[in-house]
Amino acid sequence: MRRPFPFLLVLGVLLVGPGCPLDIQVRESPDAGCAGASCVVSCAADRECPAGQRCNDFYDECEPGPRLTEPCSDNIACYGIASCKDGRCSRRCGVQDCPSGYQCSPAPESVCVETCEGLTPESLGRFCESSLECTRCGLCADLGSGKKCQQPCRSDAECPDSRPGACVLIPGSTLRVCQQ
Repeated sequence: MRRPFPFLLVLGVLLVGPGCPLDIQVRESPDAGCAGASCVVSCAADRECPAGQRCNDFYDECEPGPRLTEPCSDNIACYGIASCKDGRCSRRCGVQDCPSGYQCSPAPESVCVETCEGLTPESLGRFCESSLECTRCGLCADLGSGKKCQQPCRSDAECPDSRPGACVLIPGSTLRVCQQ
């Protein structure tokens, strides 16, 4: 009777010695496999994309182009059902029609504007006719002293001075803004 020991020993050395041929090394470098312009960034909202890019909500990837409320040259520059109105990408909305990271401005205007929790609008306090004039993060609303760009809020804590009563309802709306 022959002993299978030498045969099994040789077979074991051949399989285990050089390592598993199916070993896969995972890249852990900061570029995560990106090479120049071919890099794709995943997103769920525009604010997760680099400047000059917007989130394509069909593919959940950042792509070049203006976001809602940002300057545009024509309707083709704006994404999806948005259009270029008065030189800015605009999307009409109902209460829940805006993409992630946006809210619908008060009626009768009803356009999607970016929600920027904790950020003050660049145009805070300026007179306006439309929320599109308030650029990012602002709502155009009249709190009694004419239509001005206001900072949206859900509670007093989200307003710059966090004082009680700072976050007020916009007349005729369910939206709130910080009193200036």
